[in-house]
Amino acid sequence: MSTTYEIVKFAKPTKKELLAVDKFIAYDSFRIEDEDGYDAGWGIYLFRADDKSVSNLLNSRFAVKIVLPEMVTDYEKLYTDLGFDDEAIKNKDVHIVKSNNRNMDISDGINTEQINKSMLEDYKVAVQTNCIAIKMKTLWNSGENYIYNLNKEKVIKNIPGIDVYSYVPVNNSMLARAEMPFLIFQKNYGKCFIAMY
Repeated sequence: MSTTYEIVKFAKPTKKELLAVDKFIAYDSFRIEDEDGYDAGWGIYLFRADDKSVSNLLNSRFAVKIVLPEMVTDYEKLYTDLGFDDEAIKNKDVHIVKSNNRNMDISDGINTEQINKSMLEDYKVAVQTNCIAIKMKTLWNSGENYIYNLNKEKVIKNIPGIDVYSYVPVNNSMLARAEMPFLIFQKNYGKCFIAMY
């Protein structure tokens, strides 16, 4: 089993950069271009304010709290228009049983209706979503580079203060004891973190 390490640098999005962020899309990012129109390597990532995976970043100096419209499907209206009983809808008895790229089967346990998925577009509504915007840039991903070929100049340029380091093979027993080094890294280098997955 292999483990991938990713070093990510954080920065606070500027007001100018946030102008491009006009809607909330889960699992998507807004790329930042340099002055010549090329991809600058940074991206603004949006997270729901109640997302527990980023709760430690919610009040950090890197996060900007914003409210953005998110397009969601009004399933209750769809189920009503399909003729399902109001009581069954209220009790959450109506649900999607089967779905593919083209069609969707919806049932209340007794009756089943099949619709074309394109019909969902007619039931999209904008909902105001509390979220945070964070500017992020991957400095190094061991899934893309061999650890022994880590670009020392890139690391020194982006993470000032690291000038002595060595490479060692990493195994599972070492990872079990790795919590303290990662915490020390985060405390001393507030603009970066290491994600392990």
